[in-house]
Amino acid sequence: MRIDDQMWPAVREAARRILREDSLIIRTPARFGEEIERLILMMGDAQPSRLSFPAVIEVEAPSIDVEQVIEASAKSTHLARLGPEEPPVDVCWIPLDTDQAWAAIFEACEDLLEAGYPGCEGCGGLLDCPLRTILFSRI
Repeated sequence: MRIDDQMWPAVREAARRILREDSLIIRTPARFGEEIERLILMMGDAQPSRLSFPAVIEVEAPSIDVEQVIEASAKSTHLARLGPEEPPVDVCWIPLDTDQAWAAIFEACEDLLEAGYPGCEGCGGLLDCPLRTILFSRI
């Protein structure tokens, strides 16, 4: 997806939420299960300190829904919907065909992971990184 596409900001925001947030549940039609698992493996490779990865639940639904479970209350917050059915107004919505929406999200997640997103907590770049001495000592 190109930066000048009107869906680009929503796609990038949904991708950032998937990559950044903990305690996620992705409810998906079965046909997307393998690619979502592949994305989770990519997240693990790019974020080795990450301890929580999205849980994948296969459902018979026309859309992919991303939720975040709030552990203290066991309630969930609907973060994103990929597909044609309109969610509540506070949900990041990618109103494309579900196959097109997933392809756009997967590509955005790949791009962000390759760019180093989400980085270290409070990351100010390489010069501020507490691991810089380790990184530079191996060069």
